[in-house]
Parts: sequence; structure tokens; C-alpha cells
Amino acid sequence: MAILLSASMVAGTAHGQSEADIRERIKAATKGFKDLQMDTKIAYSNEKELAKIGKDFGQAYKFKNSRLSFKAPDKFKMSAKAGFMNVSYIVTSDIKKIRAGVINKTENIAKEPHKRQTILDAGLVNDSLWDFYTVERIHDETYNGKPVLLIQLSLSNSPDKKQYVWVNPKDYRMLVREKKEADGSLIVRYIYSGHKEFAGVWVPSEVRAYNENSKLAGTSLYRNIRVNKGISDDEFK
Repeated sequence: MAILLSASMVAGTAHGQSEADIRERIKAATKGFKDLQMDTKIAYSNEKELAKIGKDFGQAYKFKNSRLSFKAPDKFKMSAKAGFMNVSYIVTSDIKKIRAGVINKTENIAKEPHKRQTILDAGLVNDSLWDFYTVERIHDETYNGKPVLLIQLSLSNSPDKKQYVWVNPKDYRMLVREKKEADGSLIVRYIYSGHKEFAGVWVPSEVRAYNENSKLAGTSLYRNIRVNKGISDDEFK
């Protein structure tokens, strides 16, 4: 897999714009976004390669079909079936819930922001990026010969572990996302493709996850994408 990324500008600004300018542009471009629901199908998974990303990373790939729901700014739900058992994973602000058969677990994750699921996890960028992450810098790069914005992020409880997001500078569709350890080694790289525009946000239809050895570990397909359908808060209880 060849991904051509090259730096072309000093950190802190991009396309002659400040970070504040870019945030305002992203906010304006995606201001219509309220909620998202879509069906996910696992088209490919390799347990050996998934395990190299993390010991529990492959769990989500065991559900061959699931439904993802997001509601701005901080509500997420994954629902699926394991045999005849309904399984749901819900995150609302600082509360995480896991329900599977007789299991009904609730956890406060206020001090563990890495356990939150944000719109970034669906392959989308909007203004909430600044609410959940520390945006450390934005600069220009090229991706496969085309100009992109590189956004460097971190979380409050793990500031040395960086995340990098490459987005199209015109419509802010997310193309690549990387997570790295504190020593700079790669944890996982996501490649997003097949984008479609809904209410100002560009939703990918395919997500490929690669491990530290650039081996394809899993491929997810998004189908029946529905944006701004008015998801009730009751969905996340």
C-alpha cells in the first residue's frame, strides 16, 4: 500500500489561514449536521493483523453487521446481534454503557477521554473536533500529489500519543487518520474512500484499517447512510 504524504509548510498555519480561520470554515461548511445513522458491514477482517493494532481492537470486527448512530455533539451507539442476543455499546458525554444479554454495565469515563466515540470515529470532520481534542497544529501537505490539510491532535489524558488527520482543504472530507504511540510508532492507519455529501458533511462508504506493518487488517463498508433524520435522545438510553 503506497500513501504519499509530504510536508510543504511550517506548523501552525495552512493555506495562509490561521487555525481559527480553518475552524470557522469547517464550522460553516458542516453547520447543518445534526445526526448520522448508518449500517456497517465487515467486508474483510484478519485476526492476526488486527491483534497487532491492539489486543481488543478486533472485537468490533466480530460483528459482521451492525448499526452506528451519532448525534451531535456527544452521543454514540453501536448496536448489533451476537446470535440471538442483542448487543449495544452507548457513549453519551462521560457515560459509557455496555448491554449484552444479562450484562448491563455503566462506566464513568470522564477521566478517560480515549474511550469516547466521536464523529471522527465515523470518518467525519466537523467543529466538534476542537471540543474533544487538543488541536496542536494544522499545516499543508500533499496526499497522492494533491494538496491536503494535516491536523495534529492529542487527548488530555495521553498528550504524548498523537493523532493525525488528513482532510481535503476544499470540502473537509477526511482521507486518512493515523494514531501513534508516544515514541512515534504507528498504531493504526485508516483510509477513507467512496465519500458522499449529506447536509454539508462528507461521509465515506469504505474504511480500511492498516496496522504498524502497513498490512490490511480490516475493511468496513457503510451503507444506508442517513443524515439529519432526527434521532431521538431515547435511542441512547
